[in-house]
Amino acid sequence: MPEQFYLPTDHASEDVVQSDPRFGMGAVWRWLVAADLLDQRGEDQAQAVVLSNSKRVWQLLREMPTGVVLYDADFKVAYQNHASELMTGFGADEAVGRSPVGLWILYGQADSVNQSLHRMRTERIALQGRGVQLRRDGRLAWVQWYTTPLYDGDSFIGYLGTHSDISEEMRAQTAARAAKQQVDLLVDAAVDIAMLQLSTTGRVQSWNRNAETLFGLTALSVLGNALPDFLSLPEPGLLQQLLDGAAAGKRMEHEGWLPRQPGSRFWCNLLLYPQHDESGAVVAVVLVARDLSDRRLAEQKIRDSEALLSAIVSTTSDAILGLDAQACVVFSNPAAQRIFGRSAAQLLGLPLADVLPHADLPKLIGTVCTLSGQRVDGATLHLEASASQTHVNGDLLFTLTARDVTERVESEQALQHYREQLSALSRQLMDAEQQTNQRLAQLLHDQLGQTLTTLRISVDALHAQLPPSPQPAIAQSWARVSGMIDRGMREVRQVLVELRPPLLQELGLGVALDNEVQAEAANHAAVAITLQLPPAMADRRWSPEVEYAVFMVAREAVANALCHARCQHLRIAIEPLGVWGLRLAVQDDGIGLGPLGRALKPGHLGLVGMRERAQAIGAILSARAGSDGCGTVIELSYSP
Repeated sequence: MPEQFYLPTDHASEDVVQSDPRFGMGAVWRWLVAADLLDQRGEDQAQAVVLSNSKRVWQLLREMPTGVVLYDADFKVAYQNHASELMTGFGADEAVGRSPVGLWILYGQADSVNQSLHRMRTERIALQGRGVQLRRDGRLAWVQWYTTPLYDGDSFIGYLGTHSDISEEMRAQTAARAAKQQVDLLVDAAVDIAMLQLSTTGRVQSWNRNAETLFGLTALSVLGNALPDFLSLPEPGLLQQLLDGAAAGKRMEHEGWLPRQPGSRFWCNLLLYPQHDESGAVVAVVLVARDLSDRRLAEQKIRDSEALLSAIVSTTSDAILGLDAQACVVFSNPAAQRIFGRSAAQLLGLPLADVLPHADLPKLIGTVCTLSGQRVDGATLHLEASASQTHVNGDLLFTLTARDVTERVESEQALQHYREQLSALSRQLMDAEQQTNQRLAQLLHDQLGQTLTTLRISVDALHAQLPPSPQPAIAQSWARVSGMIDRGMREVRQVLVELRPPLLQELGLGVALDNEVQAEAANHAAVAITLQLPPAMADRRWSPEVEYAVFMVAREAVANALCHARCQHLRIAIEPLGVWGLRLAVQDDGIGLGPLGRALKPGHLGLVGMRERAQAIGAILSARAGSDGCGTVIELSYSP
């Protein structure tokens, strides 16, 4: 069992150590020299001085900036100087007689410490290293330690340990390593950027994996070689000029195509700048190569798109004006210059009010409006215009698009004028028709009707005066004459009804149509004819010309369906349209629109007459197939 040191727990432990023959100043001197704590030059002279001034040397030992600790054979603290107390945070009263494991050596390091102690003791060697030390306040500190076994002859008496705080150095080294690692990570992460170091003569000193990817060359094949030996630019001698300029202290840059092995190329930006030492001399050249192929491709696509857009804008027949926030022209395409009769220079800077006096720019945004104006030569101009707004580089920009529709508008105006004239003519013809019908009806009633009535009376009177004839032929002749007179009177009445429907004038459209439907149903028993008339529409009256036109269209449509459609069901419907309007629909389930063509042949009024009647009152007439694809629907829509 090794002998332990029992030292007082105050600074008087120095005296005890000094009085112990095992810790004589001669032995201490040897241990300090072995620990490289003292300069070995002039050892004999210095040792003599130390031995003659032992107390001062102990005082010096205590005040040394390096922590010194004496351990007994059981590795318990026998002594520590002031520097050690400051580093560990434990004073002599707390540390002496205790193992450093659990004080400033972590419990987790106990096995490693025991192995090191055993090796030092058995092999009589000193060990040193770096490790983490736990201070009393709980903080961790990096220390450089040195421990050597102490022998007095062949007798083992303990250990001498020194430790120095290297936390700042370790933090600096850690920060430097972290910074270098971060730089390496950033350089490696930028897969399209290669950062290289070259000598002032252009020889490759570093070649990372990004450079391998970028140029297609391995580090083994390029390190130590001159850059122009394996890398060439399209212009002869340009690369050497860049290298010479950087070696001379200039910042050099080039952008263009560079080769990539094997046999391809990429668009590269080369940046070469000098690297200076503390004296300002150029010691190396840093080369940064960036692959800009994707950017160039994107720029080329943008240029192609701009060229395509420019071609479209230049060749389009629509006028395009670019306007600033004050609605002044900043751009005009050739179509705008042609339509407005001004050159690009004349349009540039003009307010929109000078180009299109009646244009209200805010109202044109998101809508299409027709604007009228005059050309520079005084000719009438009609435009179909719309506008949009956007921001370009933070500035408000309006785009006005205008299409020259002068010919179309003039054609529409001419067509509308023609329609108005045609409508007026149709009304005149319909009025003339009504007057003719009235006059004809009056003549038939007053003349032919009276003549037939007189003939009826005369024949009856003559037949009454004559004696009965025994001959059957004479009786049959009188009956035949009487029947012909009756037939003529019926036909006159029927013609009168067709020429001038009495119910239409007296009771209105609803009653007249109902009477017409009943008459046609009696004459066409094989066809189911129905009239759909809302109760509110039964007594409704419109102007005489409207009622006459609608009634005549309904009569013509019914007649066409009964004559040509071979239908089984025929429906006539009237419904309100708006406040004062109406919609007439005549629908059958016949063979479809084909037979309607026969209604257009000469001698038949047909659809042409129906359209003229509808146009005379400003109505719209349409003919279409039924919803199920069968039959025909004739529809008249009137909305005053």
